[in-house]
Amino acid sequence: MRLFLLSIAVVSLLRVPSVRAQGDAADSLYRVGRRALADKNYMNAASTFDAIVAKYPRSAYAPDAFYWKGFALYRAGDLAKAQEALEAQESRFPRAPTRTDAAALLIAVKGELAKRGSTEARRDVDQAAASATSGRGCQDMEVQSAALDAVQQMDAERAVPLLRRVVARRDECSIPLRKNAVFILAQQSGADREKILLDVAKNDPSTEVRKDAVFHLSAAHSEAAVDALEELLLRGADPAMRSDALFALAQMNSERSKKIVRDFALMSDAPLNLRKDAFFHLAQKAEEQDLVWLRQAYGRVDDAKLRADVLFHIAQKSAPETSRWLLSVAMDAKETMENRKNAIFYLAQRKDDAALDNLITIAKSAPSVDLRKDALFHLGQSKNPRAAKALEEILVP
Repeated sequence: MRLFLLSIAVVSLLRVPSVRAQGDAADSLYRVGRRALADKNYMNAASTFDAIVAKYPRSAYAPDAFYWKGFALYRAGDLAKAQEALEAQESRFPRAPTRTDAAALLIAVKGELAKRGSTEARRDVDQAAASATSGRGCQDMEVQSAALDAVQQMDAERAVPLLRRVVARRDECSIPLRKNAVFILAQQSGADREKILLDVAKNDPSTEVRKDAVFHLSAAHSEAAVDALEELLLRGADPAMRSDALFALAQMNSERSKKIVRDFALMSDAPLNLRKDAFFHLAQKAEEQDLVWLRQAYGRVDDAKLRADVLFHIAQKSAPETSRWLLSVAMDAKETMENRKNAIFYLAQRKDDAALDNLITIAKSAPSVDLRKDALFHLGQSKNPRAAKALEEILVP
């Protein structure tokens, strides 16, 4: 709540009255008040803005001074006087430049008062929150958003049904409101949270809102969140959301989420680009069991391009077993010639003795002349004395 109000306050603080004229008697006071706000000297700021409306009621600064007085008092904890200042702006300057921000702040103030027992303030907050769920137009979105925040602060359990109705809205102008509702939902606990977020991730018409829902699912770290992300990955209609769900699962680092990503990578009927992404995410793991799985998975992949990708990922691993495995690929007559040549190339990029030994083995005994040529070429590029000696032995048996 405070972060939301601070963000709109910062934007408002940067505004200067459009009719700020030379010679406006309140100009210096307004600057002093702004400086006091920046320094978090809220009571001095409130007094300064109060002086503007008292001494210079016709100043171009007077309309916004009520808002800044209310904001300073709110930050200082004087809720009653903050409400008084904000309502004074509403009645005296209904077209003030900061009017929208002031209305949102007033709801926040009333939310705090409601927590302290004010039934009148609670009624006003409930009314504003109800307008957020109605979908009747796009006016006062900042007020509706502030009302949702206030209800969350007042009664978190009562907020969930309201939030469910807000995220069910489909008007374009409510996108910021729905994003805020998704954020508030993510702070909740309980079984309904993941269900609602999954529904948003699958069905909201806004890519922004859907992405937010997937992000918050990934941060939930619950079994229900894993269920929701798996559902989205396997049966989602939007490729971008399926990609986001895959990424989220890959970052979770649980055994179950890892298994989901592994199983998906091997699904022959899954989109090839997503399977490539799955192997990429899995290849970022450094545990030996992950490398063992990658080597085993390589043999189960039928698509040539995907198989080449997996070969590349395995070849980047520094584990001792990698060089031996690359040799097995290069010497396997069932492999495509392209992958066998790639295995030789990857061996040549490695700096360990085992890789050099394997290159020498290929150069001396590979059944294919083309493969021996490749191995000889890479040996010729090596500065290792053992490579030179091997070449001599091949040339002069």
